[in-house]
Amino acid sequence: MMSRKSKGVVVLGFTVALAVSAAMGQTQHPYRGSIPWSFVLCKFSDNPTPPHDVTYYEQMLIDSGTKGLADYVSSVSYGAADLDGSSVHGWYTEAQSEAYEYNLGAPTNPNHSAGRRQRLKDCVAAAAADHDHPYTPPPGNRVYVVTSPGLDEVGFEDCCAVAGDTTALPEYAHEFGHGIDLEHSFSNDNEYQNACWSQIGEYDNQWDLMSAAHIYKDPTHDFGDGPPFLDAYHLDEMGWLPQSRVFTLGLNGILEGTVNLTSLTHPEAGGYQLVRVPFDANDPFHYYTVEYRTVDSWDNGIPANIVMINEVKLNPKNHLYQTFLLRAPGDSTNCPSCTPALTHACSKGNGVPNQTINDNGVNISVESTGATQATVKVSTNFALPCAQGYVWRSATSRDRSCVPPSARAQAEKDNAEAGSRHVPGSDTCVQGYVWRQTDPSDHVCVTRATYDEVQSETAQSYNNVNQSQATYGPNTCSPGYVWRNIDDQDYVCVSYSDRAQAQADNAASGSHHKRGSDTCDEGYVWRSAFPKDHVCVTPATRSYTETENQQGPSHQAKSNT
Repeated sequence: MMSRKSKGVVVLGFTVALAVSAAMGQTQHPYRGSIPWSFVLCKFSDNPTPPHDVTYYEQMLIDSGTKGLADYVSSVSYGAADLDGSSVHGWYTEAQSEAYEYNLGAPTNPNHSAGRRQRLKDCVAAAAADHDHPYTPPPGNRVYVVTSPGLDEVGFEDCCAVAGDTTALPEYAHEFGHGIDLEHSFSNDNEYQNACWSQIGEYDNQWDLMSAAHIYKDPTHDFGDGPPFLDAYHLDEMGWLPQSRVFTLGLNGILEGTVNLTSLTHPEAGGYQLVRVPFDANDPFHYYTVEYRTVDSWDNGIPANIVMINEVKLNPKNHLYQTFLLRAPGDSTNCPSCTPALTHACSKGNGVPNQTINDNGVNISVESTGATQATVKVSTNFALPCAQGYVWRSATSRDRSCVPPSARAQAEKDNAEAGSRHVPGSDTCVQGYVWRQTDPSDHVCVTRATYDEVQSETAQSYNNVNQSQATYGPNTCSPGYVWRNIDDQDYVCVSYSDRAQAQADNAASGSHHKRGSDTCDEGYVWRSAFPKDHVCVTPATRSYTETENQQGPSHQAKSNT
């Protein structure tokens, strides 16, 4: 289950290199549409017929409606991604023996890492050389090798994965996750170690697929249990959470609030699915996340409905941003047997996830939980500095909305006159005035026109902050670029002028359709920025949009790839 940041092209060599190099750099996150894989099944020269045929793997991996990998990907991406274009091929017989292939990647082999890649290469080479049904993965496909018997479980980002003939669906999904750039999840329990080779805290989020060495599984599935959902950060990283379903505390200058959270498995319910709580002035990618999980769908195996709090931070071991579940320490029991012996106590992750934190100037607490929604109270002391020409409004001690100086002067004037605008001895405004409500506790009385202006200022505050310190999550664009925003889930980073053009194309689309149909007028084509994007544009615009999609990841401010 180990993840390696392998680029694949050089180390995999000849036959595999063509398939892998075509996938590299073309379909990096965010992912929308098809993620095609070639599943290649190989047995060794001295082994009997494998226990499952090709049909079994088609049902488990690429068929819809079987509660297999294809259904899992559709669910966790909320329909944004699929496995269209994937296929299963085999069984092929390698010339090498089981012992030979095992020794290639054995931990005692000094070239252990290269040997694991060689296993994949040997299988794909056998498929290409087969006399009856030769197969070479097409350009653009990632490669997933299944061996019989199974010798390994490993995924390489942007490229490929290996699993065995009796591997269960959770492990297949986990290595698939690595193939689309996902990293392991952790906990903050410094007494947990899953295996001798793993990092402290690694695999210690039982609610997240990317801890698949140690997760809650649903035993009602047909393919060796079902995996849990991905955590909200990973969903955000893949671009599968719409922008309107993510709440970033403080981005509008309001540093506290009560937020309705919707379960990740209930996108049909209203409310946010992820809360980001920034606190680190030195690193906008270091923040807390809050999500809600309920016992249903792919989370049917978790023990109870629960709010999860993670810290997203840079892992100094691999220099990647990863999630760390905040939990109480587990029991110091059941340590892995390692040589040499571990120098610290260890546990098996029995600590309960924290439901309240008070750290780094951040307070998070759970107010209530229900069948599909939870309510959490969040606050932070971290306020974004304003861009040049703007200042904090400071209507209250917690108001850090960035506004023109004239707006702060108006807030000071309203504060000074507040007493004369209340009904004596009450919190009620006199006729003609309303509460200002820069936040729910702000009961300074102002005119309706001022109230409307204040709400507009708050909504626009995020445009007036110092963007270099703002927290927009894992798909944040580099300076000079913005999300294209063709729709609420369009995280492709483009220039400001290109975003404006996309919005203009959206507005003009109706005039380029044949009346009463989804067909474009002559000379126009669907833009196809993503599946179901049927805005009608010129062929040149569609071609340019394809270029934007390809170049988008290179315009991200931070990437784990």
